[in-house]
Order: sequence, then structure tokens, then C-alpha cells
Amino acid sequence: MKRMNRKLLHITFANSLAYTGGGQGTEHNKKAIRACLGDGAMDTYTIKPYQGSHGIKFYLRRISEILKGYMGGLTQQHLENIIAKLNTGEYTDVFIDSSQLGYLAKAVRKKIPHMCIYTFFQNMEYDFFSSSIWDGKDYLHAFMIPMAKYNERCACRYSDKIIVFNSRDASRVKAVYHRDADMQIPIWLTDDYIDNPPSIPAENGAKQALFVGSYFFGNTQGLKWFCKEVLPHVDMHLTIVGSGMDAFANDVEPSDKLSIYSNVPDLKPYYEQADFVILPVTTGGGMKVKTAETLKYGKYIIGTKESLEGYDVNPEIATVCNTAAAFIEAIGSYQRPFKFNPPSRQLFRQKYSYDAVISSYANLLNVPTPQSL
Repeated sequence: MKRMNRKLLHITFANSLAYTGGGQGTEHNKKAIRACLGDGAMDTYTIKPYQGSHGIKFYLRRISEILKGYMGGLTQQHLENIIAKLNTGEYTDVFIDSSQLGYLAKAVRKKIPHMCIYTFFQNMEYDFFSSSIWDGKDYLHAFMIPMAKYNERCACRYSDKIIVFNSRDASRVKAVYHRDADMQIPIWLTDDYIDNPPSIPAENGAKQALFVGSYFFGNTQGLKWFCKEVLPHVDMHLTIVGSGMDAFANDVEPSDKLSIYSNVPDLKPYYEQADFVILPVTTGGGMKVKTAETLKYGKYIIGTKESLEGYDVNPEIATVCNTAAAFIEAIGSYQRPFKFNPPSRQLFRQKYSYDAVISSYANLLNVPTPQSL
């Protein structure tokens, strides 16, 4: 059932790492918007990479588009397709699900001034690209840094509403682009875990730690550091689970303290068998989906300040560690009778589940709060 005769076009780009936090965040935005506006009141346009042969004309065209500031796979053809779709008069709102597509917000505003434009900052992309490119020594892609800043400046100037995950990103948007964020909506997950998991007692001997995440720089940088500087000095076995993570075995020294599994069908048994989750994440922005997932499964967290950014944790839920010595101390002193940690689960349900955040989406879109997905 439609609400208020509104229709929204949700725009995102195809992410080759759709299983990462950004891809999951996009899907959750779509679910919440659809729930708020009602059946049939939202369409999606996904910017997909060009398929076909790449001749000289293609590369010349892409260079021209890059010089204009196009990011996220946006091309002139995609831009024309989107404008034509919005010009049909069918849509009242457009939701751009990444500040990498800020140029699109500019184009829509100039072509269709009355359109209500929302832009969601999945990251403070200028900070993210600066960090990942310089820290990863990926100097060939340094041009992405000013492109990210230009797109985010466009997003802030031409959007009616700017949405961020947390106060850190809101502060950075204000400091860099002199624009207040209109809404903070934290990462959320569907609560598909049972309310009363088995009380699995902690075991004697080596503690069982878990890391869940895909094989990409934002995860592997901190993990490599952890495996070198922390793992040899603690009585602990680390299980790493994630898409493509079999490649991580080539990045670290072999160890009987380490097990790696890639593309597993179900994460639940791995979470339930872990005494705690380690999150040695050192780069990125926004909020980490893996942190919300850890809370959903009722697990204690030993992680960096970056991994916990935007989450309202306390010592009953997490220990913050930013040095090897701090990780070693926290792991060595960790003692809990059961593997399940009720305060973690309670925090998830109160602040990072659908029920906790759906009213924020409804307020953003100025519609009544729906009761269910």
C-alpha cells in the first residue's frame, strides 16, 4: 500500500564487494525506505560497470568523465538515463546511496529543481580514500582523493537532506564542507538470531577468538598486524571467516593458532563457538557492519577505537585496544563463564536492529513509522 502518493528512486552503484559493509548498508537502506513508503513506492537504479570491449574511444570517454568528477561507475549515459527516468514525472524523491555520487545530486538539482534529493554518506569518502590510498601506497589512484572531495562537496550543496551514520562523520562533514548533517542513522541489521541461544560454557585452555570479514584492505591491514604483533604472545586460537579470506593465508606466517575459512554458508556456528570477537580494524569511516553483527550474536568485542566508532559500548560489551600491548593484556585477562554475552545482545536490540532505527527513517521521509519490514 502506497503512502502519501510519493514515489522514490533509489540510486546506488554495483559493488564488486557487495558482501562488504557498504553493500549491506545499501540493502538495509532499501529495505527501510520500502517499509516506510509502502509497496510499489520505490524503484532502484543500479549503476553497473560497462560491459564489453574497451577500445580507445571508451578510454578517452572515461578519462573525460573522470576529469568531470564522475565516481562510483557513473557515466554520461547513466546520468542521461537517470535524468530521463526522473523527468517522467513519476518520482517525487531521489535517494542517492553514496556521497561518491555527489555529481549526480548536482545534475538532478540543475535539471529537475523541484526534486527532493537525499544523499547518504556511507563513509566520509574523502577521509576513506585518503587513508586507504596513502596507507596502502596505492599512489596510482591518488586522483580519487580530490574526486571524492568534489563529489561530497556537490552532495552537501545540492541535496535537501544529508544522512550520516554517526557523530564523527557529522563533525567531519561540518568541518570540511560547512554543512550540517540532517540525520544520523546508525548501522542496523535484521534481527534473525534466536532470542535464547544455548549457554555454551567457556572452555579450559586456549581462548577461542573470531574475526569475520571479507578479503579487502580495510580488514587485512589490521589482521596482518594482529597476527604478527599479538597472536604469538597470547594463549588464543583465532578463526578468520569471510568471503575470499583463503587468500589471507598467503599474507601471514603459518600458525597452529590460526584457522581460515572462506565463503562459509552459515556464520552462526562460528559466532556461537567463539569466546569473543577481535576487531583490529585501523582504517575506514562510517560504522563497521561487522561490529553490529557481533553484537547481534551476543559476543564480547576486543577491538580498536575505529572498529567501535559510532557504537554505544561499555566495558560489559567491549574493550578498546589500540596497541599490541593493550590487545595482549585484554586477551590475557579475559575471563567469562559463558560464550554468550547478554549485554551485547541487549545493546543490539535496543540501538542497532530494525525496530530501533525505523522511526529515524520515517522521520527522515516524513511518513508514519511502519510496524514491520
